Formats: sequence, structure tokens, C-alpha cells
Amino acid sequence: MELNHSGDGLVVRTPAKLNLFLDVGKLREDGYHPIDSIFQAVSFYDELEFIPISGDGIELVEEGIAAGKKNIVYQAAEGLRREVGGAFPSGVRITLRKSIPCGAGLGGGSSDAAATLIGLRELFGLQLQVAPQRLLDLGAQLGSDVPFFFSGGTARCRGRGEIVTPLDDIFEPAGTFHYVLVCPPIEVPTRDVYEAFDQLQSDKYMTLTTDAGIDSILRSSIVEALMNDELLFNRLETVACGLFAELAEVQGLLAAEGFRGFLMSGSGSTFFGLCDNADDAVSMRDSLKGAVPDGTRVLTAINVPNWSAILES
Repeated sequence: MELNHSGDGLVVRTPAKLNLFLDVGKLREDGYHPIDSIFQAVSFYDELEFIPISGDGIELVEEGIAAGKKNIVYQAAEGLRREVGGAFPSGVRITLRKSIPCGAGLGGGSSDAAATLIGLRELFGLQLQVAPQRLLDLGAQLGSDVPFFFSGGTARCRGRGEIVTPLDDIFEPAGTFHYVLVCPPIEVPTRDVYEAFDQLQSDKYMTLTTDAGIDSILRSSIVEALMNDELLFNRLETVACGLFAELAEVQGLLAAEGFRGFLMSGSGSTFFGLCDNADDAVSMRDSLKGAVPDGTRVLTAINVPNWSAILES
């Protein structure tokens, strides 16, 4: 996440995430599924601009989306305003320039929500009124993936996603990963995928255990295990591909391309392939562009490092 002051305003670039590993457990009594996942922030961004305006209202301008007051950005701004007593020092115009597709398993909405809370706190100098932990609490109320986006980088996320353990050191000195992202032109409702998952009767699908779970691999060996396709895993991939033929088609295209490994992110619809270097990623991206269904976005990305220091500034 990048914050840049521009005149009286503030511009925030906020990235997408990939799930490099995702296991899912049985539905809990509170209505959430427990997960165990490796989240990775990647260089695919939405942009939000915050500008003070006269009055005391919140004005949301959307580019690339049309959700209005149901937009999680608006909800985040309203939540922070209530937290500080019902009024900011002035009104604010928030312009959301949406590039990360919705319903794509990339956490774009969650990223936007965290960016809104961080951006407004910075814009209006609310650091003393809203401590970092309280900001995280507000984010967790908005969505399960939001807590990750207060730090980003690489992290293991458990519970319903709110238990975030940084893993950024696993890439030292190995460097970064190079990805090819394939985003089909469909939105996959997370609820539909989880409901189909819940209909599975096998206990094997209802426990947070896999043949190659995170705890079975030394922390220092996680990168090697991912690159060797020993740890890449998504409990929801088979379920989602069974619901949407478009996903099964993309899955087949990546399988034929020769990636180090490939996987669906989250509950879909985005798939990604791992490459050895930037040149290979560009070559495979260009190859896939000629094969994917019309309207599919194919792009390259790399890891985005941890930005938790922003909350302490």
C-alpha cells in the first residue's frame, strides 16, 4: 500500500492479494468457516483519492464500479466517522478508481476498505484518536480479509482471516515471486462456493488438514515448497470449478502452459501461475492472451512487501 500526499488531499494505491495456500474447515456456529491460508499482496492495484471538501458529508465517486452507499469504501468511511464522534474535521470526497475485479478472489474490496480507514486517519490526523489496534478492529467488522490489508506483504491468516501472522522473512534471501494472473470476465459469489462446499459430506473436506499443510513444512522451506508445487493448495478450487465451467476452462489452460505451479485464488474467479523469472512470466502471459476466453484479463505481478509501518507513522 502506498500513501502519497497531493496538495490538500491524499492518494492511496492499494494492492490485491493471492492465496498461495487455502484450507477451509467446517462451518462454525457463528456462521463463519475457519481458514488456514498464506496471503500474498501483489502488484495489482486499486487507487483511492481523498480530498477535504466543505460541509461534513462523505461523497463517494466511483470509477469502474457502481455500488453507491453499499460500497465497502463508503461503509468504512462511515464506520470511522462514527468512531471519532460522528464528524470528521471537514467533509471528504473519496474517488475510487477500480482496477481489481470484483468477485475474483483477489480481496479488492477488503483492500479498499483498509485503504479507506488508513487514508482517512492520515488525511485528518486521527492517529491519537484511533490507535492502530482500534483501526484493525474496525476493519475486522467490515470483512474477514480486511485485517490482512493493514500490513500486507506475506502472512498466514487463520480464524476467519482475522488472525494475521507475518511471514515476510520467508522470501529472504530468495527474493520475490513472479506471477501470471488470469481473471475471467465473471464474478464468483463467495456465498455460492461456500454453500456448495458445505454440501460435501466427506469428513476429509471438513477438517483443516491436508497432506502438505503449512505446519508440515519448515518455515525456511515454505518458498521452496511453493515453487516446487508441494504447498500450493486451495480447498475451494474443485468446488468452484464444478460450479462454473469458465473456471474449469481456465484451469485447463494453465495446466497446459508449463508453470512451476498454478492455483485458483480464494473462492475464485482468478487463477495464477508461478514463474521462475520476469521474462518467463511475460512469455507465458503473452501465450495465454491468445487462448483465454474473450474479456479475460491476463497480467503479470510480483510480491508487494509489508507496509505495517504506515500505521505507526
